[in-house]
Amino acid sequence: MADNHTDDELLDLAYPYALGAVSEAERAEIAHRLATAGAATADAFARIVADTQETMALVTAGDALTPPARLRESLLRAVQEQPQRGGGDDLARHRARRRRLVARVAVAAAAAVVIAVAGVVVLRSTHEPTGVPSVAQVLAYPDTRTTTAAVAGGTITLSASAQANAVVVSMTNVPPPPQGHVYQMWFIPASGPSRSAGTMSADTMPPPGGEVIPALNSAAAVAVTVEPGAGSTQPTGSPVVTIPLT
Repeated sequence: MADNHTDDELLDLAYPYALGAVSEAERAEIAHRLATAGAATADAFARIVADTQETMALVTAGDALTPPARLRESLLRAVQEQPQRGGGDDLARHRARRRRLVARVAVAAAAAVVIAVAGVVVLRSTHEPTGVPSVAQVLAYPDTRTTTAAVAGGTITLSASAQANAVVVSMTNVPPPPQGHVYQMWFIPASGPSRSAGTMSADTMPPPGGEVIPALNSAAAVAVTVEPGAGSTQPTGSPVVTIPLT
């Protein structure tokens, strides 16, 4: 039987998640919880994230001095009180968690509105090129599996979904590649040659929230190599990291 209390808490987190008001550790924990959540909860999470980001994109697209009604409705959904469940201690913890959630959502939303008034767009559009899902959509698929590995003194996190046919890549404390070189990602099939999944230069490392790499196409693993120039047609050296996806 589904734990409605746990599902509600996960859906509450969709609002600060959509506004970038979570840390890398919290983002990884949310990805793990989405991977084990039911399909209905994962779909609801993705819808909340998409609606909130779309609303904030509207705020940042113009000279709005006040948030539109859709943003207010989203925030109200995030902070509404739930029926009492459990004992007094449980209710107190629930209310304290909601107060922290309210503060983080409000600060993130207010910051986005202020920046929009200054004429600076700080949130990327949620509308990705046709056929390419967003980060939130990939993370919300029920089959998404998240793996973190050490690389070059930092970490790389992959959240892969066969249903989305994509993988979200994020890096923490990974230094840029040497001058004149790029990091190149490879999709490694169960058999046959590796397939390039793209390159990362010092100027194109994944953003903090991660980046979607499409066309996973049943890859069994992802490898990262250091390649000269703008990249190679096939790996020229040993991978700095190889992460199984199955």
